[in-house]
Amino acid sequence: MGVAVVDRREIELDTTAVRRALEWSPRAAQAFGLPPLVPTGVRCKPADGCIEVVYGTLTATRVFALRAEALGALLISYCNRAGMPMPRHADKGIRVERKHVVLVLTLRLNDPPQPEAPEGPISRAPEAVLAWSWIESPS
Repeated sequence: MGVAVVDRREIELDTTAVRRALEWSPRAAQAFGLPPLVPTGVRCKPADGCIEVVYGTLTATRVFALRAEALGALLISYCNRAGMPMPRHADKGIRVERKHVVLVLTLRLNDPPQPEAPEGPISRAPEAVLAWSWIESPS
């Protein structure tokens, strides 16, 4: 039997957002082997399945690799602290792309849940959906 409901979400963070998440999560960053410093940059390495975290200036630069698995754990912790809704029992994964990372959440419900509250009265007939279209976000 197939899955009745699949809730799939993606949280995309560009390299600046990843750098800020690392900056705001110093204990977690140190737990994964990063130094107790504020990072100055992040570079995505999709072919290697990691990011490079840059510390320092042009004359004294240090670069540390952070594997996708460690980055995923750090970002999940950051998103929870930032108040981003995230299904607790969802499968969680991370995808490193060229200029950003994507936290992927998939919740599979074999039995559709019954709503917690009963449906309210209908005061007017809902309008029909006339057309579906993709909404492009500015990049």
